[in-house]
Formats: sequence, C-alpha cells, structure tokens
Amino acid sequence: MITIFAQVGRVDMNAPKVTGHAQDVLDLAWNPFNDNMIASSSEDTTVKIWEIPDGGLTQNLDQALLELKGPHQRKVGFVMWHPVANNVLLSASHDPLIAIWNLEEGQCVVEISCHTEVIQCISWNQNGSKLATTSKDLKIRIIDARSGDVLAVSINIY
Repeated sequence: MITIFAQVGRVDMNAPKVTGHAQDVLDLAWNPFNDNMIASSSEDTTVKIWEIPDGGLTQNLDQALLELKGPHQRKVGFVMWHPVANNVLLSASHDPLIAIWNLEEGQCVVEISCHTEVIQCISWNQNGSKLATTSKDLKIRIIDARSGDVLAVSINIY
C-alpha cells in the first residue's frame, strides 16, 4: 500500500523523534516481520530495538524496547535483520566484530571475529545461513553464520 502525504517538504524541527542513543546513530533497519519495529546502531557501542506505535510518534521516544550491549567495544556501524528468522539480528562494529543476537533472550549467540580491519559492508544470503563481508583489508569473506567459520576469502579486490 502506498501512502500519499498531503504535505511535502521539510519536517517540522519540533516533530517527535527517536532519541534514545547517547551518540550518533550510524545505521537502522526495519524489521521484515514487524512493520512497527526498527533496530538502530550507534557510536555509543549499543544496538537498540524500538517499537513505533501505530499511527507514528506523538512524542519523543527515548525508551528502547530492548538495548543490546555486550561484545562491541567500538562504534556499531551496521544492523541487519535475519532474512527468514524472526527475532534474529546481526550487528557489525569497528572492533571489527560481528554479533548475531537472539532478541527473545536479548543475548549475543554468535560472535565472529575473523576480520583484521573495519568491516565496510555486510549482507546475509537469501536463507540466512551465510554472510558476505567486505573489509578495509580489501578482501571479501564468506562466513558460516552459525559457526562463524570463514568459508572463503578472496584475494585483494583491487
């Protein structure tokens, strides 16, 4: 369904906002299984899960539904929902570490630390069994998402 807005242009600077991170937000992603839920990652080393009320925000939202703290010690640059499993999310930080989270438990269930440089891009495969990453070390890695094992590494991509 496509919604056509009656007003276009700049949003009022006093419009309600999601304001719960202590530092800049670096990424966010809508949950493919719940249209009202987003995940956000930040320079404050946290990942937060937010529930947006039906009809949108009427006041600032500063309390997250869930705050994920743990393995990341540096800013978290990426969040990405699992493509077929509800309540599974990955985050990738400048540590460079990948964390896969079980949101029902609020716990990191897989930590992947196979990179020597900052992760620049990450993606699930179609069924969520593997990850593909690029890194500042100029390599592409294919990683088993459950075990964290590196299945393939490219030669330098440049």
